[in-house]
Amino acid sequence: MILVTGAKGMLGTDLCAELSSQHQVTGVDLGDFDLGHKEAVEAIADLNPQLVVHCAAMTNVDGCETDPDRAYLVNGLGTRHAALACQKLDIPMLYISTDFVFDGAKREPYYEWDSPNPLGHYGRSKLAGESEIRSLLN
Repeated sequence: MILVTGAKGMLGTDLCAELSSQHQVTGVDLGDFDLGHKEAVEAIADLNPQLVVHCAAMTNVDGCETDPDRAYLVNGLGTRHAALACQKLDIPMLYISTDFVFDGAKREPYYEWDSPNPLGHYGRSKLAGESEIRSLLN
């Protein structure tokens, strides 16, 4: 079973629809549990997925600037909790990040190996999520 976090968001909704044509998919969202709380690790583990597609995020860029604590809770710590569940289950995780981890100064397309340089809290909080995954999952 594939678990999609942020299943009620725009990307999560589309992914659930697309993936469910060939796979068993379970979508979860904030109403199911809050990824910002450590109990989310067990909640994910209890679902026993074989893969987590982590789409859940605070994507309101302006909202992240006015409430950076919430941005880091959702995008950084929430991603950590999802990664810890994957680590516990020894399963892969696909994380959806953002181009906001870059500063936009490069005159050609960015690649995942380019050095990040986020300019705001949204990009920094998403980069924090990337860092959590790198430290917990190989």
